Amino acid sequence: MMAYNIVLFGDSNTYGYNPINGRFKNRYSVVLKNLLGEEFNVFEEGQVGRTTIYQDERPGLCGIDDVLNIVSKYQNINLFVIMLGTNDIKIKNAKTIYDVKYGLNSLINKINTSDKIDEILIISPILLSKDIENLDKEYNYNSYILSKQSAVAYEEVAIKNNCYFYDAKNVAKHGIDGEHMTEDSHIALGNALADFIRQIGRI
Repeated sequence: MMAYNIVLFGDSNTYGYNPINGRFKNRYSVVLKNLLGEEFNVFEEGQVGRTTIYQDERPGLCGIDDVLNIVSKYQNINLFVIMLGTNDIKIKNAKTIYDVKYGLNSLINKINTSDKIDEILIISPILLSKDIENLDKEYNYNSYILSKQSAVAYEEVAIKNNCYFYDAKNVAKHGIDGEHMTEDSHIALGNALADFIRQIGRI
């Protein structure tokens, strides 16, 4: 039986960014890989600062521009997992929940031009701190509101595009900086996704 290939396409929370010392060892991608076992291949494609469609002064952070290059690295992808959105709701990017939905929908449309991907799983991001504007000047209170609204919006986009959906806020929370998951949350999300993906993979 061929292995079930999973690609995790995300931002700093998929990368496993740790605001204290750089990167978590027990990030959700590693937890997921360890739990799923040999029948599954899990590939990490997390990039700090990545958005769905928004440009940045730093190159290589606009997901829609880079996604097909990443897809081309793999012979086939059974499940392509998108966990983006936290950088989309910075002050300079999305202003409304409709902007958020547009960014995700545009990215999915680009992904669907590839014939290498069987199915897509959309993970809505964690809730920002209510005090995020005092923790990171790139965000404001509207960013917090958009993070509260993201799960419903992402699920609507998932249904529209026949994608699977999971809400990271079910199990994961931000740490001291108000935007990145704690190590405990990485472990909890990895466990939750392992159960979810086993059902999708029917293994």
